[in-house]
Amino acid sequence: MSLTAGALFGILAWFAAPADDEPLQPAIKTFHDDYSKRGAKDEDRILAVRALAQYRHEKIVRVLGPLLTEASLAVRVMTARELGQFAGVEAASKELLAALRSSSNAGKKETPVRIEILRGLGNLRVGEAAGDVAKLVEDRDVWIAKAAIDAAGKIRTPEAMVPLIRSLRRIESRNGDAETSLNPFDELFPEMITGSTLLRPDARQAAKRPSEREVLKAPILGALQLITRQTWESAKEWETWWTKRKGSFRLPE
Repeated sequence: MSLTAGALFGILAWFAAPADDEPLQPAIKTFHDDYSKRGAKDEDRILAVRALAQYRHEKIVRVLGPLLTEASLAVRVMTARELGQFAGVEAASKELLAALRSSSNAGKKETPVRIEILRGLGNLRVGEAAGDVAKLVEDRDVWIAKAAIDAAGKIRTPEAMVPLIRSLRRIESRNGDAETSLNPFDELFPEMITGSTLLRPDARQAAKRPSEREVLKAPILGALQLITRQTWESAKEWETWWTKRKGSFRLPE
C-alpha cells in the first residue's frame, strides 16, 4: 500500500517548505520511505508514524493528519494515539476533531478509531470538542461511551452534566447488569495483540466480561466530580444538586 493522497500532499508541501523547516525534512523523508516501501505492513507503518510523531510540530501534523481518515484502521488508531500527545499544537486538536466528525470514521468497524480520538481530545483538553463529546456519553457502545465520559471529565464540559447523570441513573438500575461487549481493540488486533505490546490497549479484558455498571460507574462519578468539584454518589443526589445550580453554574477552579 502506498501513502494516502492526503499524506502524500502533506509530504510534497514539506519539500517546498522554507529553509526554517529544514531540520525536520530528513524525518519526513524517512517517514515517506518507511511508510511506502514495498511490502510494508501495518506494523511497519505504525513504527514510521511513531518515529515521526517524536517531533511535536504543526508541520508534522500536516503529514500525519490525513492518515486519521485514509489509512488502515490500525494505523488510524495509532496516529490518533500519537497526535493525542501533541499538547500545545493546535493543529493536532483540529485534526482529531475533524476525524471524529468524519463519515470515514462513523461505522461500527471504526469504533476503535473513535475511541482513540476521544482519548486524544480529552488528553489535549479540546474545548471545541465539548458538544461532540457530550453527545457520545450515552453511546450504545459501552467503550465509546467510556472514552467520551473520560474526555468530558478532562475537558470539564458542563454540556456533559445531563447525559452523565442520565447514564449514572441508567447503570444504577438493572440495565447496569448487562455484560459489556468485547473490547473493540481485541477485535481489531486479534493476532498482533498477543505477539507484540505495540498495539495493546489498556488491559481490561477479564475471563468474564464486566457489567456496564462495573465499567462506567467510576468514570461517570469521576467526570462529574472533575467538572463540578462535588462528591455526590448517586444519580438522585447529582440530579437534585444540578437542577438547583445549572442556571448559574460556573466551572470552579
